[in-house]
Amino acid sequence: MTASEHTANIQNNTKEPKLWQVSLALCLISVLLGVAILFIEEILGVVMPNSGVLSTVIPTMLTGFYFGHKNEVLMVSRTRWLAVMVWTGASLLYVAGIMRFYEFTLADLTAEFGSVFLWIGFAFLLIMTVVSYFMIKSGEKMGIKNRVKVREKQLAKQQAKEKQSV
Repeated sequence: MTASEHTANIQNNTKEPKLWQVSLALCLISVLLGVAILFIEEILGVVMPNSGVLSTVIPTMLTGFYFGHKNEVLMVSRTRWLAVMVWTGASLLYVAGIMRFYEFTLADLTAEFGSVFLWIGFAFLLIMTVVSYFMIKSGEKMGIKNRVKVREKQLAKQQAKEKQSV
C-alpha cells in the first residue's frame, strides 16, 4: 500500500469532529490560557501587552492543530463557524458575568465613552470572530501536515529496519 493510498484510507475512516467537541476544546484552552496569562502577569509581574489577541489566536490555532492532527482532514466549514460562534457567545457570557459581579453595565460604558464605544466593540468582535475562523483552519492544515510528516518518518524507519533485516 502506498502512502497516498494509506492517507486516503485514513481519511475515509475518520469521523468529523462534533460541534460540542470543538467548542469545548476552544473554551478549555481559553480558560487554561487565561490562567497562564494571569499567572504571568500577576505572579511574575510581566506585562503582556497583546494578551487579548493572544487569547484569541492561541486557542484557535491549538484547537485547529489538534483536530487536524487527530483526523487528518479539514472539518466542515459549518462546524468551524458554529464552534467559533459558540465560543464567542460563551466569552460574552463570561464578560457579562464579570460586569455583573462588579456592578458595571453597558449603560455605564456608553455614558463614559459614548455610543461609538459600542460600535467599536462590535467591529472588534466581528473581526476577531472572522480571524478565529481562519486561525482554526490554519491550525488544522498545520496539524494535517505534521501528522503526514510523522507517518512518513515512521514509514521510512520501518522500511530501513526491513532493509537491515534482509
